Amino acid sequence: MLKFSFKYQNLLKVKEKYEDVIKGKMHKAQSKLQDEKKRLEELENQKNDCGKRIALKIQSGASVGDLKIYDSFVMGLKRKISEQMQIVEQCSHEVNKCRQDLMKAAMEKRTFEKLKEKEKENFYYMEKKEEENFVDQLVTFQNFKSN
Repeated sequence: MLKFSFKYQNLLKVKEKYEDVIKGKMHKAQSKLQDEKKRLEELENQKNDCGKRIALKIQSGASVGDLKIYDSFVMGLKRKISEQMQIVEQCSHEVNKCRQDLMKAAMEKRTFEKLKEKEKENFYYMEKKEEENFVDQLVTFQNFKSN
């Protein structure tokens, strides 16, 4: 009895490994995106806290010099928030690119898996046909021998 062997098995393995590599990149990109979002959230929280402190200082009667310092600090935070938003956007684009690459790699792998299944079904079908043919020949030979 013959054993099934898929002629593109090595290529299928390469496609599986490539998909695993892309999954790793995707995980890394998603992790980086989450980290950058946390940084953005921290900056926004810091800006909001600073705004509350400025309001308290105004109520308690802060000097113009102090308010100027707070204002320049808030402007710096706004600039950092803007830069961080761009970083988050870049990370988001990277995640989307990885997602598209992963879908493409998965589709290529599935194509080879389907081809393997079809070849396997064909192999077992041919094997069954050969077995039936052998049994028919055996029966014919026994009938011929008995006559």
